[in-house]
Amino acid sequence: MTDVDDPRTSYRINDEVEQVRQEQERLHVLARVVDPATRATLTDIGVAPGWVCCEVGSGAGTVVAWLAEQVAPMGRVVSIDVDTRFQPPSTGVVDVRSLDVTADPIGDAEFDLVHARGVLQHLAQREEVLDRMIAAAKPGAWVVVTDTDWAQFDAQPVPEPFATLSARMRELSVQQHAYDGEWGRRLIDAFHRRGMADVDAEGKVWTMHGGTDSAEWYVAALARAIDIVPPEIFPDGFSPRAAIEQARAPDFAILSPISVTARGRRPA
Repeated sequence: MTDVDDPRTSYRINDEVEQVRQEQERLHVLARVVDPATRATLTDIGVAPGWVCCEVGSGAGTVVAWLAEQVAPMGRVVSIDVDTRFQPPSTGVVDVRSLDVTADPIGDAEFDLVHARGVLQHLAQREEVLDRMIAAAKPGAWVVVTDTDWAQFDAQPVPEPFATLSARMRELSVQQHAYDGEWGRRLIDAFHRRGMADVDAEGKVWTMHGGTDSAEWYVAALARAIDIVPPEIFPDGFSPRAAIEQARAPDFAILSPISVTARGRRPA
């Protein structure tokens, strides 16, 4: 969720201190949940010493830090984000850059790996940004993208009031920020349409247990967002706080949305 003047051209959150604190915490929760799968994918494609890597939308910088360990001492990791407040500054082989990928080029055939996780689904310009990611990769280099598909999440029995909170907040994101909750299922086709080689994709689902990291990566985002969204998006008498409390109860358990990771090589 973002709070900006023109959400279709920027994805930077606002500067309110409590909002920033909550997002910082949530990014680290998200990292604990999904970093292991990300590291496994990047290890599988062969990330090694000497590689030059680009992390697009680097968030808390945990993947950047891991990549730096893999490519050191002769490699390099360029960490780009429109909002670099949540990650450590440039140091060693890491070069942190403030850059809006919806408006600016990422690079020109200079990286062995270009990676983005949980970024493109939030951008109205996702197709153009994917083109920029591919353009930044060397011929034969890897582009790896992870995004979400909500199909099976919505098909399961999600208890009320959390079901309404989740649905309404995603509807608002679609309307205000051009969010695409089906982008995960479109990734493999997006790669094929661009002539990528060695294209592959896989999905991961886990149980979201109330009050644990497995659910808080999402619940915490909703808890932060309900402080800044117009209350009229909810039905009369609806309590978003009650929905948050429900999702943090020990007996709360639902399946996560599908986290889809697609990878392919830029044609040589």
